[in-house]
Amino acid sequence: MGFIEENEKERKRFIHKWAEYVRTHSDKEWSKQQNVIINSALKSADITREQFFKMKKETNYVKKHYDNR
Repeated sequence: MGFIEENEKERKRFIHKWAEYVRTHSDKEWSKQQNVIINSALKSADITREQFFKMKKETNYVKKHYDNR
């Protein structure tokens, strides 16, 4: 099996594993973990959440979630 096939197989295993985790854990628990991953990615990209959502043209999301602080 080549690299591409092995990579695809591994990605599918991860998706199934994560889907099982989401089904068996509370929203609060798994969303905390996703928040850690997302914040880490944003930090390594040296970009704020607001900048990310504006870049993605998600200005309504930014306004809705961040103007209510």
